Amino acid sequence: QLSRMSFETESANILKTTRANKLEGSLSLALDGTLKQGHDMTAFGLGTLASMASTERYSRFTTAMYHIYSAMEQEMDQCSNDTSATKMVWKKHGNVLRRQPSLLQDLQDVVPQENLQQHLASLPSNAVTNYVEDIRVAGECDRLDDGGRLLGHLYCRYFADLFGGQMLGGPYHWALALPHAPRHYRFEFDHLEQPGEKPPTPPNRSVYIETLYHDINEAGNRLTQKQLAQVTQEAAKAFQHNIQVYTEEAIYMDSIKGAINVG
Repeated sequence: QLSRMSFETESANILKTTRANKLEGSLSLALDGTLKQGHDMTAFGLGTLASMASTERYSRFTTAMYHIYSAMEQEMDQCSNDTSATKMVWKKHGNVLRRQPSLLQDLQDVVPQENLQQHLASLPSNAVTNYVEDIRVAGECDRLDDGGRLLGHLYCRYFADLFGGQMLGGPYHWALALPHAPRHYRFEFDHLEQPGEKPPTPPNRSVYIETLYHDINEAGNRLTQKQLAQVTQEAAKAFQHNIQVYTEEAIYMDSIKGAINVG
């Protein structure tokens, strides 16, 4: 409990002290605006607890995330134009942010190996299907006009993981007696240069988030006003998709079970 409180305080401090997301007219500042408007704490909080109600529910939730991150990362991998705003960010940060391999490992903990391929090949839920479809469309449009729509999706999911997701590994581990704490909540930070500093600062969460915000701003500088608006519109859509995914199954009773499991 003390560790969790410390992490939450650290996250709040990072959000307060980062500089790149405070720059007037920056893409990071605009994206943070979509967070304030689109982040439904009830949906995300209770939905997360509900996914701790049982191993079966956790498996379905993790499968949903696997499909979502797989689509997002495949689309960003396909942004091959060096002038693309999306590629500019993903080329530098993809190795740290990529979640699909760790989500697959997490599923291997709860789905028998002989059933895994069939499990992943099964049609995802309506909410996940709609989310993935919008990610695919965003990627296709970005490749056509060198836009940055996928940055809206990147912001919605990866910043949630960087700020709050990392403290969820322990609760899932305890609640469901998993063989490992979920790996997709852990990040290994590369040595990165913090803007304005040389030599590179030793890696940590605060430095990494500052650098990611900075690089999103640099990518945003390549975009027109119309394209910048498309990024924030895509982020707003991504938040709405996440609400649908987190609440597609009933959450109230299972959130109580999840809270009991966590203890």
